[in-house]
Amino acid sequence: MPLLFIKKSSIRIKCKVMLLNLLTLTFFAISTVNANDYLSMIELSSLGDFEADFSEVKTVTYMKSQSLIGEVSYISGENYSVIFPFDVQRISYQVNNGSNVNKGDTIALVQGYDVHHFIDEYYSTKALLKIQEAHFQTNKQYFENKTIKSSQWVDITKSYYEAKLNFEHIQHQMSFLHIDEDEKISFISPETGVIQIPNINGSKKSGQLAFNIIDDKSIKVKVVVPLLLASNLSHFEVDSTCKLEITSVEQVADKYHQILWAKSTSTHCSMTLGQVIKVTPIKRIQAYKIDKAAVFEFENNNFIAINSNKKLSLVLIKLIGATSDNYIFTTEGNIEEKQALISSVSILQGYLLRMGVE
Repeated sequence: MPLLFIKKSSIRIKCKVMLLNLLTLTFFAISTVNANDYLSMIELSSLGDFEADFSEVKTVTYMKSQSLIGEVSYISGENYSVIFPFDVQRISYQVNNGSNVNKGDTIALVQGYDVHHFIDEYYSTKALLKIQEAHFQTNKQYFENKTIKSSQWVDITKSYYEAKLNFEHIQHQMSFLHIDEDEKISFISPETGVIQIPNINGSKKSGQLAFNIIDDKSIKVKVVVPLLLASNLSHFEVDSTCKLEITSVEQVADKYHQILWAKSTSTHCSMTLGQVIKVTPIKRIQAYKIDKAAVFEFENNNFIAINSNKKLSLVLIKLIGATSDNYIFTTEGNIEEKQALISSVSILQGYLLRMGVE
């Protein structure tokens, strides 16, 4: 008997819950219908004798985002590096760091015990190659005539090519050097571009970097951009006269950010290697803009009122940005070149609130 009572009570509770849900749905349905009734079309005369001015809704394809920081730099590997081929006790740079140099320009004067030793090594490897080459050519005829053993020819060939490789290696290093009549030795630039001089405080050892040459075309702006913004970017702006075109996007993200590289598209952008600048990202969008006075809030949503044959059609909008005078927004449907109410908007808002109360 108690079990039967519990089952009947459970059934009554379930019925009450279902009835409550049905009443709730019915209430919201009626509310929605009523809202749609008075949000569809409103007679312009409802504003009374108040002035009604309108402004044209215009399309927007670009929008500025929050400013970011960019660094004037270059992609790793695009620099031409010149290293010390010998230990240097003293170096005197003849150009300023960051200045433009031409191929063959004197970059620095060098002094040290190993400097002249390197020059002597160059001439000795050159002379040795000449001897080995003559020995190679002579024995080549003997080998072809089969007057020497193959093992002897292999040793002669090996010695010749080793001497040739040693000379070519040191000759390449010599291409960065110049020796004047007074036997003063200087570094010269192998390329035309911007020079980058490293900070050298201690000893200057063989194999260390002497300087970099960066081609002007390789100098770009590195910008770290949030991932959500990177995919829709069109370009960057430094100011009204300086625009940066995006040239490459690194496909490896650093947590929530991505690195973009951009370069100047005009001669008005004055930038220095290593400089930090403020850039404004410009996003590609499909949206509209309207005078700020046209936008009003009703029932926790943003609307504008479009004029249509002396009637106002309320259009639900989603704000996505703003300028000094306009709001940028999206909405369903095409309202390009439509006329939106920009005066007496508060009167319309009050009218809607009264209708909502009634």
